[in-house]
Amino acid sequence: MLHPWGTLEHAAKAWPDADALVFPHQNARRSFAQYRDEALALAGALSARGIGAGDHVALLAENRMEWAVVQMACAALGAVFVPLNTHYRKDDLAYALKQSDAKALICSTQYRSNPYLENVTALRPSLPLLAHVFTFEDDYPRLLAEGHSVMPVTPDPLAIAALLYTSGTTGFPKGALLSHRAMMMVGRNSATRLGLVAGGRWTSIIPLFHCAGCILNLLGCLSHGAAYVGVPSFDPENMFRIIEAERCTHLSGVPTSYLAMLDHPARSSYDLSSLKAGSCGGADCNPDVLRRCAAEFPMPGLSQVYGQTEGGTLFVCPEHDDPLRWETAGKALPDYELRIVNPETLHVLPAGEIGEIQARGPMVMEGYYNKPEATAETIIDGGWLRTGDLGYLRADGRLVIAGGRLRDMIIRGGENIYPAEIENVLQQHDAVAEVAVFGVPDDYYGEIVGAAVKLARPVAASELQALCASRIAKFKVPAVVFTVERFPITPSGKIRKVELRELAKENRMEKLA
Repeated sequence: MLHPWGTLEHAAKAWPDADALVFPHQNARRSFAQYRDEALALAGALSARGIGAGDHVALLAENRMEWAVVQMACAALGAVFVPLNTHYRKDDLAYALKQSDAKALICSTQYRSNPYLENVTALRPSLPLLAHVFTFEDDYPRLLAEGHSVMPVTPDPLAIAALLYTSGTTGFPKGALLSHRAMMMVGRNSATRLGLVAGGRWTSIIPLFHCAGCILNLLGCLSHGAAYVGVPSFDPENMFRIIEAERCTHLSGVPTSYLAMLDHPARSSYDLSSLKAGSCGGADCNPDVLRRCAAEFPMPGLSQVYGQTEGGTLFVCPEHDDPLRWETAGKALPDYELRIVNPETLHVLPAGEIGEIQARGPMVMEGYYNKPEATAETIIDGGWLRTGDLGYLRADGRLVIAGGRLRDMIIRGGENIYPAEIENVLQQHDAVAEVAVFGVPDDYYGEIVGAAVKLARPVAASELQALCASRIAKFKVPAVVFTVERFPITPSGKIRKVELRELAKENRMEKLA
């Protein structure tokens, strides 16, 4: 079944009373039958207001039970689902709502200090296509209570399901158009490799607006008859409580969240023995940290994964018992092809050589919404998606992420240097809380290696440089080390290295003595 509405209908018949959605902070639970009925009621209310197939419906809210219902209501209507980043403020929000041609917005009134409704109300005069704004607090209960009926659209796996904005570190985000087929194939196949089964319970620290949240987690659970256990934000001890109380079998996170949980003093006070497997995504996955989490939580099937929004979330995912699931990101998912190319010549490279990762398959996006030039630059001849990420394929087909982003590569006197390699070394020093490595302009070499560190305790630059010198080639050792109290980040939490380069060029960062 390659359409979420048909999959939900199946789940509601196969496991009608089993938990589908659990949000402990709201004291909210929905069985698969309730999930279907609530989504259908919301779809009926939206249809009564003229919202139907092809219309763009935006959602701006923290992780909450109703979030998943909106996604399914859009699927029932054939509407295009447009989840928005919860960090968006007025300017980001204005861009996304206008660029996406949203006809309706469903939102929380506010989240933390971000006044969503107030911002949207101020923007309405500049958004002539935005015909409807509904809030979860005031409008959602009324919409459900209206009792409108609607006939779900005939499931079309090739129809556009969602417009997901990328979290690029330069310029405005681009809206990737994903089909139902792409999203369901990735969610189903990834969950299968991670060993999810009916009755499983998957919790995640990842926001639902992120592709890993609304595709890997939500659709992975839906396709297997498992429950999604949601949290509004990440707190290590709260995650322990939820895993213990809900007997979660799977967990998704990022390297920083796993490290925070691993080192938390209260971890041993909780029973985490229900955990069987999970996923960790990000270029800075440290195999040693994953190995420790697998052994000490315990969480034996924890696996490194890799993908991006334009590829429907994941390109690769290891089997939950793959002995190389920490050192590699696994093999390509079914129906995906991978290759590694020289980023300048596009010549295919042999196994073991680092180059740009490219992917091809039915899970690749249809393109960027209303951005044909950007689409043509990203999806090239033959249907290959340029990821802009660096890595290599082993002879056995497993992918190793190595080097970080192509645009972050440093060229020092003709030598290619991959920041991720240096960052992985520096992160092993106990004085380094966070690090970013980037190129600093230099008259002689063109670029030299710079490192910006957020410190956990005082340390001399020479000590960090000595650590690097003991582990990597001399030309890769940071020539200059800066100290920062906080990093410039994107709305999705990625470090903006382009801004660090500018700050270093303008001598606006403090050098570590």
